[in-house]
This record gives sequence, structure tokens and C-alpha cells, in this order.
Amino acid sequence: MSDFSPEVRNQALWSGDARRFVEGKGGEVYAEKIGAKPFDDLSNVEPVQMGLVMQEPIMREFARRNQIAFKDADYALYHPKEKWMASHFDYISEDGKTLYEVKNLGAHQRKKYGDTGSSDVDLGYRVQCLHEATVHQIEAVVLVVCFGGQEICGYPQTFGADLMDLHIREMAEFWGRIQARSFDPETMGDAARLVYRQDDGNKLIATQSLEHAAMQLKALKTQIKDLEEQESKWQAAIQGYMMEAAELVSVDGNVLATWKTAKASKRFSADLFKSAMPDIYEQFVTEQPGSRRFLVK
Repeated sequence: MSDFSPEVRNQALWSGDARRFVEGKGGEVYAEKIGAKPFDDLSNVEPVQMGLVMQEPIMREFARRNQIAFKDADYALYHPKEKWMASHFDYISEDGKTLYEVKNLGAHQRKKYGDTGSSDVDLGYRVQCLHEATVHQIEAVVLVVCFGGQEICGYPQTFGADLMDLHIREMAEFWGRIQARSFDPETMGDAARLVYRQDDGNKLIATQSLEHAAMQLKALKTQIKDLEEQESKWQAAIQGYMMEAAELVSVDGNVLATWKTAKASKRFSADLFKSAMPDIYEQFVTEQPGSRRFLVK
């Protein structure tokens, strides 16, 4: 059984890390590896758990349709030379020449993929397959996907030595930054708030590109504010006419808007508790570090 403990996950870059890196979440991976962000607890995430439940039935059905002999590959390997590269696997062919990576995805993701039998897949999962192939030293990986619980497709991926070497170089640069605690704003900006929680009171002189970025962000925020004001205006106008009505419909019966009362809920009131039991309340008051607030001037 594979070990997914934080201690093991921090020893290397895994295939899931490589996927998130190309998906623009390199900073999130960086923050996890240096201990600035705890690993997400996926034990109660329904899509993740259902993916694990459906993994074997999907593979068995795909194998039956395509007359494939396969075996379980629930183990972890490290690259024979680059020990900082590692991967878990799903299944492998009986002859040991092809890996099978199985995914259970929503029907809405079907548009990112080509016809079954093609190699046209989402970039993140292609890189995940490349990482697995590189670690296992196997050129062929088939991404087996079940879309919406009703369509099973297979996407064969073939990776040559040149592509594997390129992947190793790119991941080595990323791993080197993690080991050196060298934050890269270009590839890790998504986690700046996780890594740099406190300011040091100093000023940073903006480069020309940074100044341009700040001006663009300021203009965008102005547009957003204008749109939000228009949204509030039209929403108030519609609500004013609806009054007690729960739905607004067109002449032909199409629902244009709804304004329904939510179900009553109960919540703990810290103010009431403090008023009734001030001494006990104070025993449970802890100081929280202040968060950094980003403002464009």
C-alpha cells in the first residue's frame, strides 16, 4: 500500500506535484514542501474518494473492452538516478511495458479531450503521465478516463527519451528552488500569501514591468467596481418589483430570477456567550496573527 504521509511526500516531487506545477499551482506545491502550508485532507472530499472507489471498475471495464491483461501497481518508485523524483501508479500491463493511469471525471471536462484512442488530453494529466513514465522508465502510458459515469475513453501517451530528459531538467530547476527556499514569483506567485504572511516594513522599488502590472490591476479593479455598482442597481430594481414573489418569470413561463427565503439556521453567538459567561469566555480567547492586506493605490 502506498504511503502518502507528509514526511514521504516532502522527500520528492511526485506526479501530482508535476501536474499542479504546469497548472499554475507551483507556489502551492512549494508552500507544502517547505512547510508553509499543510497538505489538504482529502479524506472527506467526495470527488476524490469516489475516484478511488471507481478506479478499479473503470480499469476492468476498459481492459475487458480492449482485451488487455493488466495487474495492480499500487506501489511507489523513485527515479533510478534522480532520487528527488517519485511517483505512485495505478496499473501496469502484464508484460510490464505500459502504465495505466485511471481518472473519474465529470462530464463537463469531456471538452478538454479528443476522441478515444487519440493522445489529445488535458495538459496537466499529460504531464502527470510523463512524470510517471519518467520515474518508471516506461515510454507508454494510457490515460483511462470515465466521463460523467457513462463514457470510458483511453488516451495512449508515448514519451521518448528527449521528452523525459526535458521534464527532468524542468522539474530539477523547480526542486532546486524548493531545496534552496528560493521563491520564484513567475511560477510560485499563487502562494505568495502563504509563504510571506508578515511584512518587514520596508519599501520595494518597482521595476517597469511591476509598475505596469500595478496600473493594469488598478484599472481592472475600477472596472470591477463599476460592474458591481451596475449589478447592485439592476438587482435592487428587480427586487423592488418582485416584493414578496419567489420567482420572476417571462410571459412564456421561463424563470428569469428567483428570490427565495433560505431555511433558518442556528449558529453559535460569541457575543451572547461573552455576555453570559465573561470569565469562561476569556479562558478561550487566543491572539491571532494579523493578516496582510493588499491594496492597490
